[in-house]
Amino acid sequence: MNSERRPDQQSGIALVLTLLTISFLVAVTLQLMITVDRQITVSAAQREQVRLDGMVQAGLSLARAALAVDQRDNTFESPLDAWATLDPEQFKSISDEIDLKVEVSDLSGRLQVNALKNGVKEDYRLIWLRFLTSGRFAIDSVDAAEDLLDAIADWIDEDDEERHNGAETPYYQGLDPPYVCRNGPLATVEELLLVKGMTTALLFGDAEHEGIANYITVLGDNGAVNLNTAPLPVLQALSPDMTPKLAQELIDYREDQQHVELLAQPGWYRGVSGFPAAIEFSNEQLVVAGHYFEVRVNATLNQFSRTGTGFLHRGDDGQQRLLSWKLE
Repeated sequence: MNSERRPDQQSGIALVLTLLTISFLVAVTLQLMITVDRQITVSAAQREQVRLDGMVQAGLSLARAALAVDQRDNTFESPLDAWATLDPEQFKSISDEIDLKVEVSDLSGRLQVNALKNGVKEDYRLIWLRFLTSGRFAIDSVDAAEDLLDAIADWIDEDDEERHNGAETPYYQGLDPPYVCRNGPLATVEELLLVKGMTTALLFGDAEHEGIANYITVLGDNGAVNLNTAPLPVLQALSPDMTPKLAQELIDYREDQQHVELLAQPGWYRGVSGFPAAIEFSNEQLVVAGHYFEVRVNATLNQFSRTGTGFLHRGDDGQQRLLSWKLE
């Protein structure tokens, strides 16, 4: 048998080898291009994230500066204060193409969960009861609200004595998985989900109800409410004779520039035209200055976004303390 290949066979093999080599080189080149492109994309994303992180920190500094300016200018909070009127358009000169939003909320206008402890005044519990049973939230009845308030009080008080419809460690030990009652102040609003009777629908809302989370706070425990910044559901709960319409009238009054100076005293609500004289809020529960604030900063650039959320304490001496800060 002739082992020699004909010239045309050798040319065919050479062509096949050449094509295989070219295909291999093309595949390697494409893979290299994909790798380089991926690295460039990752590098660009990391660069943008660093820029956004820096801008979020800048937003936090802006919020703190606004709170400091406000405290220098007056001794009470107002919806027209510098911290409450931060406009994204004002940030264009420093944020360039980054969309920067800074929101500051005065937590003294919210209901304090940790004030529901031993020794809490009965009228503050009644405010909570009216708040929960206003029809806005996913709670079935007055009895269910009473039971929940008992359970919250048991969770945050320091003893192991169980209220009528409350719950202490023996109850929680019977759950799966078991855990113990804190017997101390709640650290976060989300911790309420561990308390007997609390549901996700009640805390955060569902298709038919609001959640209570935006109206409550775990910061502060003196049972005071800032009349100047309290949201409508909290204002409505201050008296059994309050209606949504009356609460909105208070909000409209405090948002009017010509009334700003009157907000320095908690009794300003008596001067609201047409406000019923029979409605009298407890002076011991009303304040007009805030010490705890929530700051939320969002920075967005193209498809990238970064959000920072934190809580601040502002002392009477003007000193600010960042209690927590979380980047998402």
